[in-house]
Amino acid sequence: MKKLAKQFYNNFKEKEFRFMLYAVWLISIAFFVSQFPKLSVAFEFEKFFADDNEDKVFFEKHVEKFGYDNDYLLVAIENEPTVFESDFLTKIEQWKNELDTLTGLVGTQSVFDLKHLIKSPYGITAVPLLHIEDSKKLQSDSSRIMRHPLYSNFISKDGKSLIIQLNHQHFKSPQTEQEFFHSLKSSLAQSNIKDYRLVGKLVAQQSFINHIRSDFSVFLGLGIAVTIILLLLLYRSFNIMLLPLLMSISSLVYLLGFMAMLQVELSILSVLIPPIILFVSTSDAIHLVNAYRQNEERDFLKRLKSSIKKVFSPTFLTSITTALGFFSLLILPTQPIRELGVFAGAGVLIAFGVNFLFGPLLIRKNYRRQSIKLPYKNWTVLLIKNKKGIFAVYFILIVISIFGFLQLKTDAYLLKDLPEDSQVRNDFEYLDKSFGGSKPWEMAILPAKESDNVLGYDFLKEALKIESYLTDSFGIENFLSPLDLVKYANQIDKGGANKYYEFPDRVDFQQQESIRNTIINRGFANGLVDSSGQYARFAGFIPEWGSHDTQNRNHALASFIDREIDENILKVRITGTTYLIDKSNESLSVELMKGLLLAVLMIAIALAIYFKSFKMLLISLIPNFIPLLFTAGIMGFMDVPLKLTTAIIFVVAFGIAVDDTIHFLGAYKQQKAKSPIWRIIKTFKSAGLAILITSILIIGGFVLFTLSSFATTFYLGLFLSLAMLFALLTDLILLPLLLKK
Repeated sequence: MKKLAKQFYNNFKEKEFRFMLYAVWLISIAFFVSQFPKLSVAFEFEKFFADDNEDKVFFEKHVEKFGYDNDYLLVAIENEPTVFESDFLTKIEQWKNELDTLTGLVGTQSVFDLKHLIKSPYGITAVPLLHIEDSKKLQSDSSRIMRHPLYSNFISKDGKSLIIQLNHQHFKSPQTEQEFFHSLKSSLAQSNIKDYRLVGKLVAQQSFINHIRSDFSVFLGLGIAVTIILLLLLYRSFNIMLLPLLMSISSLVYLLGFMAMLQVELSILSVLIPPIILFVSTSDAIHLVNAYRQNEERDFLKRLKSSIKKVFSPTFLTSITTALGFFSLLILPTQPIRELGVFAGAGVLIAFGVNFLFGPLLIRKNYRRQSIKLPYKNWTVLLIKNKKGIFAVYFILIVISIFGFLQLKTDAYLLKDLPEDSQVRNDFEYLDKSFGGSKPWEMAILPAKESDNVLGYDFLKEALKIESYLTDSFGIENFLSPLDLVKYANQIDKGGANKYYEFPDRVDFQQQESIRNTIINRGFANGLVDSSGQYARFAGFIPEWGSHDTQNRNHALASFIDREIDENILKVRITGTTYLIDKSNESLSVELMKGLLLAVLMIAIALAIYFKSFKMLLISLIPNFIPLLFTAGIMGFMDVPLKLTTAIIFVVAFGIAVDDTIHFLGAYKQQKAKSPIWRIIKTFKSAGLAILITSILIIGGFVLFTLSSFATTFYLGLFLSLAMLFALLTDLILLPLLLKK
């Protein structure tokens, strides 16, 4: 490799060779830019489920029985002072009936779809639940609906809004999702329905996509602008600024073009890739520029070759270690995280290649020598004089950070990532308050014996214990199960009064079999019991409790079932998208920590090979663990939960922060002075300015993210910039003292 590099840079004196490189550079840039229209943004909750997970496998079998529990939209329509007004109900019913033409709609559930069943001499008769055109009957209808455990699910607690559940297909592409969503909104507008709220997966995903798309474009542009401004302020030269700027933009173009060719969809984590590549590539170029400006050679080619030789190995090592850090994410069982690892790692290697392939083309003979003078000697002496105090301060900060770290907990409030004034967030919170929940919750119930049926009396008697627990202790207000079929049959059999909507005794249960069969034939049990009679479910909605609270409730429910439910009669398993999202968030946070340890191990091996010293290996790792611990401690004190988008911070921060440490140690290794103090001073002079400039650029770039109203982007920016600041201070303060030791 060294021979190839030597031959390559020897050819720089030939104009034809430089012209060929320019042509390759410009043509390749134009090609990859032409691929940009293929880039798209997507956010699907299901992609964050862990692959080949036991719970996911069970969920997929559950889906075969009842479909996806998340394939719905809830339309809450408000009316003052009450929804029980003839004109209002007529308009809403007319709009609902016109939805049959909506492509992708599977069915609806609402008060308009329900019939009140009564027992008559002629059998079971269905009468309208709502007499919209008769105001007197409508008043009594409202009383029946609001007091009925089943009917009242579709009316808000204050009676000022009703809900229509639209069940739709499981869309395979974002385009079909958007077409369905826009068609629905158009139909509402055409029917002059204004006071409505839309809640469901499609709404949340679209909102996240809009924020991802906005942040991706805005902060990419701002990052480039900040890079230009800071480089101009630091170098005070347009020509010098141009090299790192063009190298970073070129690296980014290559990576995004490559991702576009592969038709990779940008996710909530992909927004991290552009700034990572932008800053890492800029860092590589700055070290090259600074090495050239410090070089004393008079001949341009010798000066260029000497400068490249000085920084090539450390930069190559930092690129390898950073890439390895990101590649460690491949062990995680989730597609968006693996994509982040693959493309961020590939982008780092691309940036290295671009800088040393095309960067020398932009270096000019007339670059003035480094003019910024920093007090390296005084700083080194100050550190050594105060080394005991510095070690003491770091020890105290480490202890405090450990205390904060121990307060970290795994938790996720998906919708709290949206701004507080977000209409989508407000709509979900409105449904949580007025209807008891907006997130789907599922539990599969099966007979322990294959010969038993889910509509058997003993089986349902056990299921009744679970229903009581869900209502009294778990906190679900709105759910359905096979028990509702049995209770409804009992109500019909005993005259239709609401008070008889209860579980019957064994004698009444046996006598009501024909009524239950009639109700089943009318489709009441669809979605609750499968056709074999061997599989059923509890299905309902819960509020946004957060993954930590929800998982605690699930664990408490599981404990209750172990204690109180006869496992020889009934088997239970919690499932559904909400359960998988919460559990995946919990497990992925732990898996990311494993990924971080793997990254440390891989980077440690690379450093051990390069430095050939165990002491140097330890010295290189310590300054990069401390910033992570400080950051984790602040997160703990700020009560910021550990979740997918905050846990990823540690892997990214470690991968980037180790670069400056390696450059410092690489420069230290090249110094010939026998005294450790003079070696440190010369190391500061050789690499200190470049480390300072690159860190300022990285910190300044990530600080921009804190301007976002999207909580995910905000926290990524806040804690990445803090981690990089701590890493810079540790490299400039603690690392030299460790080297002296």
